[in-house]
Amino acid sequence: MKKYINLILILVTALNCKAQDNLKDFYYPFSNKTETKVYKYVDKNDSTKVEYWKVIAITETSELKTVSYDSDFNIYNTFDEVISENGAELVAYSDFEVNEKGERKEIEAEVIDKDVYKWNGDKVYTYSVKYVNKYGRFDFKKKRTEFGLETISVNGKEFQAIKFRDEYIVLALDHDVEQRFYQDTYYVKDIGMIKYKRKIPIQHELIELELAEILTEKEFEKLKASR
Repeated sequence: MKKYINLILILVTALNCKAQDNLKDFYYPFSNKTETKVYKYVDKNDSTKVEYWKVIAITETSELKTVSYDSDFNIYNTFDEVISENGAELVAYSDFEVNEKGERKEIEAEVIDKDVYKWNGDKVYTYSVKYVNKYGRFDFKKKRTEFGLETISVNGKEFQAIKFRDEYIVLALDHDVEQRFYQDTYYVKDIGMIKYKRKIPIQHELIELELAEILTEKEFEKLKASR
């Protein structure tokens, strides 16, 4: 009987390890060298809303750096992670705002909670930051819950995706105001994030940001120069 119990435990452990490895495969991929890919996302309901996420994978240091641009190629956020054996951990976070002179200013945040994406079996986890901008002091928190596999359609193609429900909480400490909203986020194997659906209470429209294409850094710089 003891042998059967041990066998079951071994099988369960093996299945858990396989599930963890599979979940890791759905995050932004690493190659054998430092590589930069630019993910172009377009709102399904408004094609004028475009975002470019430059994702830099640095294998030597297990770092993942993301620089986000709006449709006019202005940087609005940087997001630095370290890939550990358990998942992706946030190490640096910055937003950008325009000052009175029209100059773009970086607002560096303090990282409080660091769990961005996990493949160690945890289903619920959080990252959070604190920062101060021209409007005052803010606490920003993102709580992520894994929902499992789901078949989705993006630009006429079907994908098997890992679905997450992301809950955002933004506290404006100097104004005693709290805003909450939800987002459904989808990751596809060997690609990374392929889509999110977001509804903010003060806005009426549903934002459905979908991956349109993946550019090389050279293609992205050429596109920027043409604008």
